[in-house]
Amino acid sequence: MSDGMQWIVRFELPNGGPGPDTVASDDLAGEFDAVVVLLLRDHYCQVSRERATAYSDAFDEFAAEDVAVVGALPDTAERAGYWRRRYELTYPVLADSAEGSAAVETEGATAMTDGTPRFDAFSDVEVGVDTLPGIGILDTRSKFPRLVHTEGGETLQECPSPIDALDAARDALET
Repeated sequence: MSDGMQWIVRFELPNGGPGPDTVASDDLAGEFDAVVVLLLRDHYCQVSRERATAYSDAFDEFAAEDVAVVGALPDTAERAGYWRRRYELTYPVLADSAEGSAAVETEGATAMTDGTPRFDAFSDVEVGVDTLPGIGILDTRSKFPRLVHTEGGETLQECPSPIDALDAARDALET
């Protein structure tokens, strides 16, 4: 993100991963100081699969810093559940597809130019990254979760590693 702008990002989405059937930003805000949202591209993206697994492997490091991790797919809850099982993910995997939403129907765009489906609840995070996969960091210490950092890359391979995301969350919480 640039120019110090911060957006409020609230969500309540179906969860295909461990935990409750639905995950809400308000619930995470009650437990954690920050949330790292890992925007995943799709099942065919090797980098998304590798990042999803790497973030799962680093889950305890995030928890020790009072930072939650959630993955988000622009797909169905069934596909999110498949990701959780297939890659043995230890964090919630949220289904957030803009397909069929009122905003998308009005604009007439259901996918990125490369055909990747768009996000709905995480659209502000998606706009802040150059390409997917990417991350958004929500500061959840105040009444509303604020998007304080986004990061992607000019290419797919530049998606932040779990260490980079944790460092960015620490930096965001210090300001």
